[in-house]
Amino acid sequence: MRHAAAPVPVITIRRARADEAQALTELSLRSKAVWGYEASFLARCRAAMTLMPEKLRAHPYYVATDGSGQPLGFYGVEPEPDGLGLDMFFVEPDVIGQGVGRALWDHAVAIARALGHRELVVVSDPNASGFYLKMGCRTAGTVPSEIDPGRFLPVFRYGLEPR
Repeated sequence: MRHAAAPVPVITIRRARADEAQALTELSLRSKAVWGYEASFLARCRAAMTLMPEKLRAHPYYVATDGSGQPLGFYGVEPEPDGLGLDMFFVEPDVIGQGVGRALWDHAVAIARALGHRELVVVSDPNASGFYLKMGCRTAGTVPSEIDPGRFLPVFRYGLEPR
């Protein structure tokens, strides 16, 4: 359940640190729980969504923080054969709808463009589809979930041609 919170006055986005792996994993699970999933499903998600410090060292992950440095959300990117993959895009439940997701998205697009990629590829939770469509993504099929192969996740693509 979301609670109304004061608007976030300042959002700063910085590179994630390896020592934040556990805190970011917990943030991702709180964010995933917003969709009302059963505890058993969320327990299965933990294995796939656990960030290891080594992964944060090896791949670019970025954290949105408030004025006190408190993490509000994060994402990572990983190379894909035909673009740059968005990995683990999550926002703290108490600040959903307050511009954190948009700020992280805009940052991810800027990073992908700066790295010279032509497309940003997103595999999304089905419940988050509306966000990616609102950001301008186009649907590009589905893929089986690694947590539940009978469940299919939507794939989105976002063109990165210079504007």
